[in-house]
Amino acid sequence: MADEQEPSARDHEQGGALDPGLAEFARLWTGAVITTSNVPLSRKELRGILTGFAEVLAESLRRADPEAVTEIGRGLVAAQLVGPHALDATLRVVGRSLPAAAGLPQCPETTNQVIDLLGALSAGYMDALREHIFGQQETMKKAVFRARDAAERALRASERRFRTLFSESVVGIAIGDIQGHIVSSNLALQEMLGYSADELRQRTAYDLMPAQDAEDMAKAYRKLINGTYTSLRSEQRMIRGDGEPIWVHIAVTLIRDENGLADYPVVMIEDITDLHLLQERWRHQTLHDPLTGLLNRALFLSKTETAIGGLAPGERVGLAVFGVDGFGVVNGALSDEVGNRVLKTIADRLRGTVDEDTGLLARINGDRFGMLVLRSSARGVVEVAERALKRISEPIAAEGRQLSLTASVGIVERPADRAEPTELLRDAEMALGWAKLEGKAQWALYEEDRGGPERRALELATQLPQALVDGQLSLEYEPLGKLSDRTLAGVEARLTWEHPELGVLGPEEFLAAAERTGQVGVLGRWVVREAAEQAAAWAEEFGEQAPVVCIGLPNRQSCDQDLIRQLMSVVDQTGVRPELLQLEVDQSVVRDRDGEPLEALSVMVDNGFRVVVSGVGAGGSGPLALAGLPVHGIKLASGFVATLGDGDKPDPTAERAIGTAVSLAHLAELTVHAAGVDREQHAATLRELGVDVGQGQHFGPPALPFEVEPMITSGTVDPEW
Repeated sequence: MADEQEPSARDHEQGGALDPGLAEFARLWTGAVITTSNVPLSRKELRGILTGFAEVLAESLRRADPEAVTEIGRGLVAAQLVGPHALDATLRVVGRSLPAAAGLPQCPETTNQVIDLLGALSAGYMDALREHIFGQQETMKKAVFRARDAAERALRASERRFRTLFSESVVGIAIGDIQGHIVSSNLALQEMLGYSADELRQRTAYDLMPAQDAEDMAKAYRKLINGTYTSLRSEQRMIRGDGEPIWVHIAVTLIRDENGLADYPVVMIEDITDLHLLQERWRHQTLHDPLTGLLNRALFLSKTETAIGGLAPGERVGLAVFGVDGFGVVNGALSDEVGNRVLKTIADRLRGTVDEDTGLLARINGDRFGMLVLRSSARGVVEVAERALKRISEPIAAEGRQLSLTASVGIVERPADRAEPTELLRDAEMALGWAKLEGKAQWALYEEDRGGPERRALELATQLPQALVDGQLSLEYEPLGKLSDRTLAGVEARLTWEHPELGVLGPEEFLAAAERTGQVGVLGRWVVREAAEQAAAWAEEFGEQAPVVCIGLPNRQSCDQDLIRQLMSVVDQTGVRPELLQLEVDQSVVRDRDGEPLEALSVMVDNGFRVVVSGVGAGGSGPLALAGLPVHGIKLASGFVATLGDGDKPDPTAERAIGTAVSLAHLAELTVHAAGVDREQHAATLRELGVDVGQGQHFGPPALPFEVEPMITSGTVDPEW
C-alpha cells in the first residue's frame, strides 16, 4: 500500500474538484484509521471512501444537521473499520479538523454543532457495529444448528468452523447452561474479564455483575427462556477479576432443542468501556461550560424545569442573571487568558453564594451567569444577588495586577406555577439590560408593565431573518426637500415590514430590538443592497435627475470592520455610482473609544459616498465637536426640531439652539439636514435659520418607488402630497 499514489482532490468524482481543505481532511482521516483495523482495502480505496464521507460531514456541519451523518457511522463499519480504536481515531480527527476544513469559525456555536455531529456519528457507528456483531452471532448460531443436525462428518467440519470462530473472535464468547453457569469461554472473554477458563467455569454470569445489574439481567434472561423475548441485548457493567468495572455490550441467543425447549445460551460480550467513557465525556461537555465547569444554558433550563416541578403549590422561585460590567474592555485591553481567569474566579465566587439544596448556577454565555433560587421571595432573591455582587467586586489577581470589576444583575421572581424556565431566563436577561442602563454594579427587578412591550419587540426581532426570506420586508422612500425652494434634494430609504399577523410595521417598532439581538447586521446589508439597486435603476432611467438615496446605517453596521468591503461589493454588483448614495452614521458612534474618528468615515468619502452624521441635537456631541470629521453634513434629530413647539411662534430657546448648531455646521462647511419637519411653521423657521434640507410630513410621507418618480420628473416636492 505504501507505493500507491495518494489520490488528489481532482481524483474525487470526475465531475468536479474537491475543496482542498476537505481533501487534506480526508488524507488525515485515512492516516488516522487505516492502522486501527484489518481493512480489506488499499489506502487509495479507503481514502476515496472517506473523501465522500468528508463532504457529507462538512455539509451537515454547515447546515447544523447532525442526523445526516448517522449513515457515515454505518459506512465506517461497512468499510470494516471495526477495530477497538477506529471510532476513537475518527472522533478525534473529525472533532479537531472538520470545522476548519468546512470553513467554519471557531466559536461556541460551532463547538456545539460539532458535538451534536459526533454524537450522531457515534450512534450510527454503534448501531452498525452491533448489527455486525449480531451477524457474527447469527453465523455462530447457524453453525451450531448445522453441527447438531448434520451427519457425523459434516458435524465434525461444522464443529471445527465453530471452534475457529469461537477461539479467534475478538469478541468475548461464552457458552453456558440454563442456570447461567459458564461452561466454556474463549480467550477474548478471559482476557476481557481477567479470569482463566477454569475460574470462569466456577462462576455464573451473574457473579460477574454488580448486584442490581445482575438482578435486572436475571429477570430478562427468564423472559428469554419463557419466550417473552426472542433475543436479549443490553449495555451494562461487569466486574473484572481485579475488581475494576468495565462497560460491555451483551447479546444472548438461546439455543433450543428439537422440541423447542431451552437447551443452552450463547453469549457474546464486547468491551465498550472506551466508547462509554468517550460518550460520557462528550455528554458532559455538551451540558457543561468547559471553562468554569458550571451548567451550560441548555442543562440549566432543563434542571430549572425539574426543580420547579418539585415545588409545592404556593411556593415561589427567583432567577437572577449576572453580567460583568465592561468585560469586553478587559478582554480587549489585556488578553483572553486574563479574561478566562476573571470568568473562572467569578464562577467560583458565585458558587459560594448558592445553596446547593435550593439553587442552581450556570454560565449562560459570555460573561453572563444564571442563578436559580427556589422557595424564594423578592426580597430574598435581591439579598442573594447583593451578596453575590459584593463578592464579585472583590479584587481579582491576574498577571501581577489587581483587577477591580463589578457586575450588574437582572432579577425575576414569581410563583412557581407561573414560572416557565425559558420565560424566566428571558425576563431576567431583560431586567439585566435595564440594570446596565442605570450604570455599574446595579440590580433591576423585572416589571411586567415595562417588560411586555420590550418582549414583543424582541420577539419581532427574532422573526426578522425568516421575514426577510419570505419577502415580508420592503423599502419605501421619504422625500427630502430643499427648504429654500422645495426642490427635490433626494429620498431616504425607509424599511417597512408587512407582518402576516400584525399588519404593516414601521422601523421604530423593531429596529432597536434587532440592534440589541444582533439581527440588524443581515438586515442592514439587505437595506443597502436594495437601496443601491433602486438608485442604480433611477440613474439609468432619469440620468442626471436621479435623486441621491439616503441610507441610515444601524450603529452595529457603522462599526463593522467589514463595512467598506460590503459597500464596494454592492457597488460592483449593482453598478450604482457611489455619489448617489448618502450614508448616515449616528453621532453616537462616529468616534472610536480613543476619541478618534471612525476610519470608515474617510474611506467612505474617499470612495465617493456622501456621509452625513445623524441624530445631532439628541444628546452627545454638538456640531462644533463634529467639525473635524471627514463628512459632508449633519442631520438634526427630529426631537431637536420638535423643541420649536407647536405654536405660531417658535420657542426662543430652541430657536437659538438650532440657529447656533446651523451656524457652527456652516462654518465647518457642512450642509445641514433636519428630520421631523412636519409643520409649515417649523419649515419656515428652519429656512430662516439656514437649514438646507428637510424631511417629514411637510414634504410628504414615505412612498413606493413609482410614487416618487413624478417628483423626480418635476424636480420638486409637493408639500400637500
